[in-house]
Amino acid sequence: MKARGLLFVALTFSASFAYGANYQFVAEDNSLETKICIAAGSDNQASLKRKLVNYEHNMRYGVNTISCNGMSLAQFSHRYEALQTYAFLSRHSSLANKVKTRVSITDLARHQVPEEGAPVMVMVSAK
Repeated sequence: MKARGLLFVALTFSASFAYGANYQFVAEDNSLETKICIAAGSDNQASLKRKLVNYEHNMRYGVNTISCNGMSLAQFSHRYEALQTYAFLSRHSSLANKVKTRVSITDLARHQVPEEGAPVMVMVSAK
């Protein structure tokens, strides 16, 4: 019985990654803030840290003031499943800029899944 439970959990966990979208970020401008947003959404933690360290203000200020497509950096990285950059940004974000947990129910039979491997284009602009 315990083995069945573990098998169910393993299959559920692996299935959750099977539906993950492949996002391709396109910059709307050439600003440093937009490049920071793209690094955050692309889950490129090394590039994100380097850009934030070289930002004209301190890192915590940048993390809490840069807005990507109307979301904070932490919310943006969470929205596009960039888990490594989200974990980093969440540690430096103020409470107002963190992701608020919520529960939603999706009808998987009705949910439209994009073609596997087809990138989802996301236009990125920082304010």
